[in-house]
Amino acid sequence: MTHSKTQQGADSRVPRYRSGKASRRFLRNLVWVLVVGGLFLAGQGMRYSLNRAQLLEIREATDNLYRSVLGPDIGGSPFGRLQFEHGKLTAASRIGLDPLSVLAALSRPAGERVRLDGVTLTGTTGRVRGFFSGPEEGFMDYLERLSDDDRYLFSVYRSDPLDDGVLFTLTVEPK
Repeated sequence: MTHSKTQQGADSRVPRYRSGKASRRFLRNLVWVLVVGGLFLAGQGMRYSLNRAQLLEIREATDNLYRSVLGPDIGGSPFGRLQFEHGKLTAASRIGLDPLSVLAALSRPAGERVRLDGVTLTGTTGRVRGFFSGPEEGFMDYLERLSDDDRYLFSVYRSDPLDDGVLFTLTVEPK
C-alpha cells in the first residue's frame, strides 16, 4: 500500500489536463483563426475584383482613345504606332520652317513696337512683312537683336522709312 500511496502522491503533483477541455479550446481557437483568415481572404478578393474592374475600364477608355486617333485597327502596340506617327509629323515639320517659332523669334526683341502684316513660309525660306513703329535707328537695333537668334537668320529684303516708323520685308531661313 505504501507503494500505491507514493504513486498517488507523485501523480497529484503533476497537473492533469483533461483532453476534452483542451480539444474544445483548440477547436474554438481554430474556428477563430479560420474566421479571421476567411474575412481577410474575402477582403482581398473584393479588393482584387474592384481593381480588376477598374483596370478593365481604364484599358477600354485607353483603347477608345487609340481608336479615335489610329482608326478601328489599333494593332498590337498602339503606343508604338503613335510614336511612329508623331515622328513622321515631326520630321515633316523639320523640313520646313516652324511658323510659331519664327513668330516667337520676331517678337522676342521687339515688344509692342512690331506689327506683322504677313508671314509666308515656303519650305526652308520665308518672307515676313510688317511695320516697326519708331525711328529708323530703333529698327536697326531691332535687326541687330534679331541677328542674335540661334535658330533663324533674318535679313532685310526691303525697308521703307515712313514718318512714324519703318515698313519692312524680311527674309527668314534656318541657320
